[in-house]
Amino acid sequence: VKSIGVSNFTIEHIQGLIDATGVAPAVNQIEAHPLLPQDDLVAYCKQVGVHITAYSPLGNNRLGKPMLTEHVVVKEVAEKLGATPAQVLLAWGVYRGYSVIPKSVQEGRIISNFKQVALNEGDYNRVTAIKVGGSERFNIPFRYIPKWDINLFDEEFEKTATHRVNIV
Repeated sequence: VKSIGVSNFTIEHIQGLIDATGVAPAVNQIEAHPLLPQDDLVAYCKQVGVHITAYSPLGNNRLGKPMLTEHVVVKEVAEKLGATPAQVLLAWGVYRGYSVIPKSVQEGRIISNFKQVALNEGDYNRVTAIKVGGSERFNIPFRYIPKWDINLFDEEFEKTATHRVNIV
């Protein structure tokens, strides 16, 4: 095996892996979008040479909340660039230096998602400012149905989970 990848690893999980094996994973696949930029984790991964791949870069509507693609700032930037809101959100992740993997089953969206646009610093900052007021993680197994009885991210509502990730 030349390299390994992990998913949903926190700083503590990655450091535990490095401490136990002396090897850092090549990539950490995490949920990342303007409402959950995970700045500390992204900075740590850059420091130890772990590439970030962002899943759910468009957010998600599992919780019945408004879609990021409908956010007024995202729509304004998209209009300015002659792009779709999804393209703006993908460009936001690329601007931050990681790969993004949106999910779609619709051919038109898949094709559109491959058409990259570039954000300038001002547009990037406008989209980043969406987070003001708190972050939102959409993909938490403790919320799934059926519920996974594990605290992965130490979010407030996961604290009642019976199981935690053991870091040795």
